[in-house]
Amino acid sequence: MKAKKILTGVLALAMIASLSACGGGGSAATPAPETSAPETTAPETSAPETTAPEGDGSLQRVLDAGKLGIGAEGNWIPYVYNEDGTGELTGFEVEVAKQIASRLGVEPDFQISDSWDPVLAGLDAGRYDIVICGVNPNPERQEKYAVTASYAENPYCLVVNADNTEITSFEDLSGKLCINSPSSAAGKIAQSYGATTADGDLTAAMEQLNTGRADGTINNVAAVDEYMKSRPEVNVKIAAIYEPAEGEEYMVESAGMLRKEDQELCDKISEIIGEMIDDGTLYDLTVQYFGETVADSTSLYQK
Repeated sequence: MKAKKILTGVLALAMIASLSACGGGGSAATPAPETSAPETTAPETSAPETTAPEGDGSLQRVLDAGKLGIGAEGNWIPYVYNEDGTGELTGFEVEVAKQIASRLGVEPDFQISDSWDPVLAGLDAGRYDIVICGVNPNPERQEKYAVTASYAENPYCLVVNADNTEITSFEDLSGKLCINSPSSAAGKIAQSYGATTADGDLTAAMEQLNTGRADGTINNVAAVDEYMKSRPEVNVKIAAIYEPAEGEEYMVESAGMLRKEDQELCDKISEIIGEMIDDGTLYDLTVQYFGETVADSTSLYQK
């Protein structure tokens, strides 16, 4: 019995000593601080870095498609027309468009309309990327569309029946009927002088002048000259050459027209047009279709 009591006392002392050691020398009544297993942190995994595409994507869209959609009005010699005998599309505007597409590294994809207004509607509807068809960069168009740098200058003239002695200047158009698309640059010029406009291409306009059903039409000098050479039996004449007011020189310039949201593509094409002016390509095309006199008098090509 005595040995049992001694053993019990020894066990009690051992327990007290054990509690003192776990308490870090503190009171046995003070709970030991909690200890936890070392934290293990999972290796960080970051999402792959993505770079937002620069620009509006319009240039890349054309490059990915491998083609540049081009809208234009046809039957407009020497700008956009089908070559007799071959049916191949050609003309100054066509060759400019082909050059632009080639320098972009894509194929030209032409969509030709038989009048002007559907050309604009097709651009608005996204059926093609750009209109290249003697478009002048007036403020109204620059407000609605992305417009490239100008690549040509095309003076306008007023055409009337050859027997007409009443209309000798643009100022004589007040109250007269001109066969020009109301939304075209030529139509706007006619309206600015008080004329009423009715839609029709150059051929239709000339026929109506010849028969006395219209008073006049306004068109590019080169196109009118070409028509009169090919159809000498049509009784028409040039009554006046349009001279834009100071600050309105854009009225006789031509530029490409794109949708407003395609500014990146527009900027690239403007850069290409600058190259075509610098390396003489546009000068040479102008000589080919209009002659050296016109090319030499084009202020855009003067260095």
